[in-house]
Amino acid sequence: MGEKFSEIVEETEKRARIAHVDNAVLSLCRLLAKMAGCSWAIVYLLDRERREFTQGRSCDFPSARLDLLKDIPLMPGKAPLLKKLLRERGHLLPDEPAGALLFTPLLNRFKEEFNLLVVPMKVNNQMTGAALVARALVQQPFSGSDIGLIQDIVANAALAVSYSTLLDESLDLAVDMGRRLDIIFALDEINKAISSSLSREKIIASAMQNIERLIQCDLVVLFGTENGSLSIMASACFSAELPHELKSGARPELGGSCVDQAYVKGESCYISSLRDLKKLPYLDNLLRETGMQSLIAIPMVSKEKVNGVLLLGDCDTDRFMQDDVFAVEKIAGQIAVALVNANLYEDLENLFIGTVASLANAIDAKSAWTKGHSERVMRVAGDLARALKLDEATIERVKIGGLLHDIGKIGIIEALLEKPEKIAEDDFPPMRLHPEKGVAILAPIEQLKGVLPGILHHHERYDGTGYPDQLKGEAIPLEARIITVADSFDAMVSVRPYKKGYTVEDALQELQRCAGTQFDPVVVACFCDHMKQKLKRL
Repeated sequence: MGEKFSEIVEETEKRARIAHVDNAVLSLCRLLAKMAGCSWAIVYLLDRERREFTQGRSCDFPSARLDLLKDIPLMPGKAPLLKKLLRERGHLLPDEPAGALLFTPLLNRFKEEFNLLVVPMKVNNQMTGAALVARALVQQPFSGSDIGLIQDIVANAALAVSYSTLLDESLDLAVDMGRRLDIIFALDEINKAISSSLSREKIIASAMQNIERLIQCDLVVLFGTENGSLSIMASACFSAELPHELKSGARPELGGSCVDQAYVKGESCYISSLRDLKKLPYLDNLLRETGMQSLIAIPMVSKEKVNGVLLLGDCDTDRFMQDDVFAVEKIAGQIAVALVNANLYEDLENLFIGTVASLANAIDAKSAWTKGHSERVMRVAGDLARALKLDEATIERVKIGGLLHDIGKIGIIEALLEKPEKIAEDDFPPMRLHPEKGVAILAPIEQLKGVLPGILHHHERYDGTGYPDQLKGEAIPLEARIITVADSFDAMVSVRPYKKGYTVEDALQELQRCAGTQFDPVVVACFCDHMKQKLKRL
């Protein structure tokens, strides 16, 4: 659709260049000179919306003298009467009594040199303008046949001008439609992008990318509310280096600035030019020093509450058009709603994680030796999943699975958990049931469905000799293979009643020794590399 529309615009531009209004006026003037001996002519077109005559157009007429007649020389309020007389009579001689009442004394200057005639420009009996025609006094005054000829010539010119005007208007309409289509398509893309995610980071990144593509300005800054004040969530400048006060996380002084006004009043604030303004507020002055000349700040409103401000800047003055304002306001509204939804989701998620953590802590609290184990496994497993470059959804499943991997131990006799020596073989059967018991406890919670495989299979072994299902190799869910490594690492480095904790280096060696039998060798290799890099930074 976009390609077809571009072809229409291109073709319209070609035709408009061929039949421009000025070309039609030029042809009229030359034809009147050749056929009717006229010295010059000025065309005053009618503005259909304002119902007034526009400034005159002419050719072969000294510009200094044309300036005198750039506005039709009518007495105030006489335009309707002139149009009425021209429609009724078909022409008007300014020397006539009726003409003397209509025209200003300015026209007398030209009467000393020229015979003057006013002829209507009509298309389909609709008046589209008027032509003021002049013939030197040394020639004969306008006769009836002269007036008829001039009327015919002007009528043809009116058709040409009407066609040219229509083409110009079509071109403007085509460009305007193209612009609006771009806005609609871009808004739809932004809406899809930010509505498909509840991640603040993804929403902000998508909004920044699409704003720059749609508006093509030099500066985009996204302010969000935090503890009752504004801070910068994201910023990008495409024409200069951003000062640190305008970078993500900064809290610049906003008092009295364009951003401050948009935030406090809840209305868009536009500055067309910073160049000549004096005593600018701190932020606006900083933006001018960065090279910005025009600014627009749009409040991000959701449920009648301002949740932030979207600031755009450009190095040119008068940069932002009405369509830009319309598009940016829509984008700001979409971002506001999306971020509110993301915040609500984060609050619910934090509440959920807090509840889950309480369950895990209840297990760890059953033994002083395992206190904090579940949270450590969650952190280690999450870091490992991120090192494996897994997607955010999988990382989240791994973290929650790590936090809840031992939830099934809530049904294990505390004496087993508190044993001061290594658990005997006879005690293992009830201990081996804890993954299945954990799944049974968590199964009714719909939000945890995706986490259950990691919990159920975190005691499987890579060689197929683990439990509960003796899964082997990559048949073991990846989340479970990650949790297994994290769980084993924390168990090795932790102090137990029956053993001392391993050093990190010894624990890594033990993981490598058991890679391919107990652990996934790929996961172990990634974890070891990750830990070694981490140790180097300490």
